[in-house]
Amino acid sequence: MNGQLKGSQINQGYFGLMAVSSMALGALFQAVLGIGNFWLGFLAASLLIFVCGIVCYLTWRAAGSDKIVAWMMILAFMLRLMYGVFLAWGLPRFGYDEPPQQAGFVFFDPYRREESAWYLANSDQPLTQAFSVTYPADQYGGLLALSAFIYRYISPDAYRPALISILAAGAMTLSIPFLIAAIRRRFASKVAILAGWILVLYPEGILLGSSQMREPFLILLFSMLFWVSVHWLDGSRIKLATVIFILSTGCLFLLSFRVALPIIGMMGVWLWVMSLPKIKKAWIRFVGWLLLALGLIGGVWFVRGWFQAVIHWDTLQTVIRSGMIQFQLEKIPEWLSFPFVLIYGIFQPILPAAIADPAPWIWRSLAILRGLGWYALMPMLAYAFIRVWKIKPSWLKRWMILITMLIWVWIFIASGRAGGDQWDNPRYRTIFLPWMALAASWAFLFAKRIKDHWLTRIFIVEGIFLAFVTEWYLSRYYPIIPRLDFWVMMGIIFILSLAVLISGWVWDRKHHANTIMNG
Repeated sequence: MNGQLKGSQINQGYFGLMAVSSMALGALFQAVLGIGNFWLGFLAASLLIFVCGIVCYLTWRAAGSDKIVAWMMILAFMLRLMYGVFLAWGLPRFGYDEPPQQAGFVFFDPYRREESAWYLANSDQPLTQAFSVTYPADQYGGLLALSAFIYRYISPDAYRPALISILAAGAMTLSIPFLIAAIRRRFASKVAILAGWILVLYPEGILLGSSQMREPFLILLFSMLFWVSVHWLDGSRIKLATVIFILSTGCLFLLSFRVALPIIGMMGVWLWVMSLPKIKKAWIRFVGWLLLALGLIGGVWFVRGWFQAVIHWDTLQTVIRSGMIQFQLEKIPEWLSFPFVLIYGIFQPILPAAIADPAPWIWRSLAILRGLGWYALMPMLAYAFIRVWKIKPSWLKRWMILITMLIWVWIFIASGRAGGDQWDNPRYRTIFLPWMALAASWAFLFAKRIKDHWLTRIFIVEGIFLAFVTEWYLSRYYPIIPRLDFWVMMGIIFILSLAVLISGWVWDRKHHANTIMNG
């Protein structure tokens, strides 16, 4: 009885603290942006922050009430909330003189969608019209309906698109306990915690969680499905996992059925392959593989025309927008054009270009942070894909081989879907951030544990690439800097990188031989 009373008092204390914190943040939100009536804006922001806090708190309690996870969630939410307010305030002042930026938007798509949502909210139409062809700004309708609901019932007096970024920040924060809880089912706590920190601090994730984008919600749903799959594999909490599966898949299709298909498909492939050791009957295996193959064929057939058209269009837009790409493509055979743009897209956002580009400081700093995040993560993903094959046969090898393969398949799909675009390409890729965080954290800790120098060598190769390409980009803007021919530069980078890899291989062979000789 006393224990129950004490727990109730603790809960009331947490709720009271969240209520006070929500009002403080809501007041700051409205004071900085100064949109519409102060009290209505304050109440709207405070309510949404409080709701996000309650949901995150209850999920955290259900996930084990780990203190470090609580601090990760608080930091994740605060980073995204503050950065979202800063962008809404700073872009009209320090960005370009363009309608989306003057309205506080980083991305053009949510700018169009939120305007449509505000129009729908102020009309006499039902919110279900968001799913009709009347509002093409959101081809799926789910996020448009959510925004329109917020404007109609929570912020009816003024257009406050930054309110939607509060929900995006909450969604990204809520994905943390799901991801950590899923990883802890099979991996050491260090892997789970490091993956959680990557989810918290990855710059592209911070940007998306500070914006009115659908990606934060997709990342949350991805994390939930991963949690569901792990519990299905372990045969634990089956009923709860099934309920969460139904809710998350339904929300996925409402937000984007074209993203829902590959997420559910790849998660299904992973779940099926990981379940195979437990399936002894041959006919069940045959039926499972048959259904998987039919689902894959059906999914490819369903999106084939759209995907081909989009790839052609986005590749064309990349070539048109980038004079450098257009110039280099003229020097190679036409059949290599798409692979060239595909590889170029994998390296987006190009960190050297971000460093050299003389953009306004708010954009330049954002581009550099996004580039640093991806160039820190990419070598660990490459190392994970290469090194996982050396693990002794076990459940861990099956897990990591399949996850790293699916990650790189998605990276190539995202690059093909968005060409070399520096905005769409990275945000599509970041949808798989939960698995990327797992692979990167495992790679880093694995290399550290066995004292493997190959991860360091991959970073050295990346450093060579960055040094030469940064100099090449700087020479575009500062004629005093000597400029190498692009393909000559690529040749030098290749030779130096090959030298690093070969010398590392020789050193390892010699070191291994000496170790054997010395017993």
